[in-house]
Amino acid sequence: MLVLSRKIGQRIVLPESGVNVVVLAVSGKRVRLGIKAPMAARVHREEVWQRICDLVAVVPDDAPMEKTTCECSAP
Repeated sequence: MLVLSRKIGQRIVLPESGVNVVVLAVSGKRVRLGIKAPMAARVHREEVWQRICDLVAVVPDDAPMEKTTCECSAP
């Protein structure tokens, strides 16, 4: 895992995927991030993504829904 330190207003850029992350605010133990990504890129909080993966795991293969590749694991 790459660990980076950033100050308010500073960015992290992932050029291959077209994603930019900027630190908007820090308040106590909370950090507010802004994420700019292509419309096709999905961006979820980990707990939301885990719920999506849990739902996909119980849906039958022939169900009419968008197929999602879930690679859910704890950090």
